Amino acid sequence: MADKSPARHRIETDIQRLITTLIQRDVNDPCFLGMVITSVDVSRDNQNAVIKVHGMKRDEADILVERLGRMTPHFEHALRRSLGKKRLPKLNFSWDTALDAGNDMVELLNKLGRA
Repeated sequence: MADKSPARHRIETDIQRLITTLIQRDVNDPCFLGMVITSVDVSRDNQNAVIKVHGMKRDEADILVERLGRMTPHFEHALRRSLGKKRLPKLNFSWDTALDAGNDMVELLNKLGRA
């Protein structure tokens, strides 16, 4: 987005990179296999960050988001230590439905092509 400040873009990139590293390093849960962080959006006032995730199994979306939510204090503590900031945005995880919509569209087009 053109209206993002360099500082906000930097914090979004840092959050995505660090949470990805924390999950790979600290989490030994098969639910997280194949999970990716698709985007991080920090609000203009830096109070909230929406972290969109997507995984291999759409039917486990709620479980994945709930488990990430339970791990939020761990992520926030590690981010404060790594970034050296006292105040960080509140982390909120959500399932990225855009990828599901795209996959549904491809399946529909494939069905139309076979008909």
